[in-house]
Amino acid sequence: MKYLIEVISETFLSISDPIDHRHWFLSKEQHAYEFIFMNLFYLVVIFIGINLNKKREYENQRKPKQIIEKDYPSLLNKIVAIILAINVFLNLIYKCLRGWRVVFFMLQPCHIVSTIYCYCLLTNNYQFGRKVFKISIYYILVTIAALVAPDLADLTLPFECYNFFIQHYALLIAPFLLQAYRYNIEFELPYALISQGLFGISHFFVFEIFCFISGTNINYMLFPPPLGEFSYLTQESYRVGIAFILFILALGIGRLVILIGSKIRSTFLVKNKSK
Repeated sequence: MKYLIEVISETFLSISDPIDHRHWFLSKEQHAYEFIFMNLFYLVVIFIGINLNKKREYENQRKPKQIIEKDYPSLLNKIVAIILAINVFLNLIYKCLRGWRVVFFMLQPCHIVSTIYCYCLLTNNYQFGRKVFKISIYYILVTIAALVAPDLADLTLPFECYNFFIQHYALLIAPFLLQAYRYNIEFELPYALISQGLFGISHFFVFEIFCFISGTNINYMLFPPPLGEFSYLTQESYRVGIAFILFILALGIGRLVILIGSKIRSTFLVKNKSK
């Protein structure tokens, strides 16, 4: 294990191109430990989620086939999808204007989730879109966090701050529209686990590597967000602590959003359609 840690830490050092003095807020050894153990943890979470889902599907096959409620075409869905698509395009332009390194910020969850929701809102492949939505709905926690504590320090180009808030409010609305007008889903632990497993691997594997290559602090994987003094946190554990807090919160908030969306659908939409 010691040799593996040394190899990974030296690899991270060799591919790193620091542009900020906080680039090594965490030691290269700590990055290596978290790269191994956090990715292993999230892989186990995904494995458990997939197997629970297989078991659930097997049990459902033995029950009378349920009729999946159809989606209801909505102009509002298309409007929100267009807003998100335009927003992603504008963000790409903003990032390109700042240089190639900043383009890596397009990997930020808000841009990825915007693209996912565009697909879910517009796709004709209902069954696949429904599965994607079952996984992605738990990422609403990231949207809420960004609105509660927005990091606007680098958003200096014309209308860039406005673009930030338009995007995140659209992301806040989209899950409720998707459940009200398209996919009537319930909380399912297997999909919740798969969701969080993918979210974790995207950070501790994908973002980790691209942070070193570009020198950019993609979703705070190199150093903490500017939320004040972090001296009360142990420097070597802030990512792990935040990761597990987000894991728990995402399941709870995701479940709450599903319940609210289901209530909106049953109270307003279905009753209106039956009239």
